[in-house]
Amino acid sequence: MSDLRVDKMARILVDYSTAVKPGERVMIEATTAAEPLVRSVYQRVLERGGHPHILLSLTDQEEIFFQAAGDDQLDFVPVFHQLAAETFDVRIRIYSETNTRLLSHVDPLRQQRRQKAVAQIQAAVFRRAAEGKLRWISTQFPTQAYAMEADMGWHEYQDFVFRACHADEATADPVAYWQGIERAQASTIARIQGHDQVTVKGPNADLSLSIQGRTFLNSCGIHNLPDGEIYTGPVEDSVNGWVRFTYPAIYGGRSVEGVELVFEGGRV
Repeated sequence: MSDLRVDKMARILVDYSTAVKPGERVMIEATTAAEPLVRSVYQRVLERGGHPHILLSLTDQEEIFFQAAGDDQLDFVPVFHQLAAETFDVRIRIYSETNTRLLSHVDPLRQQRRQKAVAQIQAAVFRRAAEGKLRWISTQFPTQAYAMEADMGWHEYQDFVFRACHADEATADPVAYWQGIERAQASTIARIQGHDQVTVKGPNADLSLSIQGRTFLNSCGIHNLPDGEIYTGPVEDSVNGWVRFTYPAIYGGRSVEGVELVFEGGRV
């Protein structure tokens, strides 16, 4: 029996976030752990007249790659990923790890070398997105690995993710909900634009900065799901104070705790 929440999430991704149109080429990227959502997205793209292409990875594929790959393979740019970035109309990326520490034993220098090789793919995505030629969305499918990171049971974490995406039973029309968020955040941007000084104070932060003349971006489920943020950047030399991150930073399979940054005149 299919989970109706998965179908709702697919509707958000295809109908709202990327607004797939007839004839458009759509790349769906995920691991095999996200099969239920991949299936629903695939079907929804077809229903809207698009041409879906699925690019699935094995859950341990990256580990196998770094164990066996030589230097020439580390430097090789994946053909299908590059093709999608350069020619497709839509890219839907579903994060679905089954082990967030999968690469903890891999030499960081090998990871950096690989990242350098594939950087052109992400650069192409952002370039074509800025040109209006590519629409993209990244989301997460709730796996047991993510549940463990959140100190939750798997079913509890599934409920948490679908509720955060407003794909749960309580949201009758998830597309209408996110359209409402888009309007509400646009109103907030209109209120804060034109102001100058901002102070951020709390148990883990004491920052002052300027937002004079800055642009504000409405992040409302178009590029990330779940979402609900307003992006901007401070005037470069205006940031003073400190911020402490209480949640571990996990990158490349490694966890770093107790990160604290101190700013003086915009410099760390």
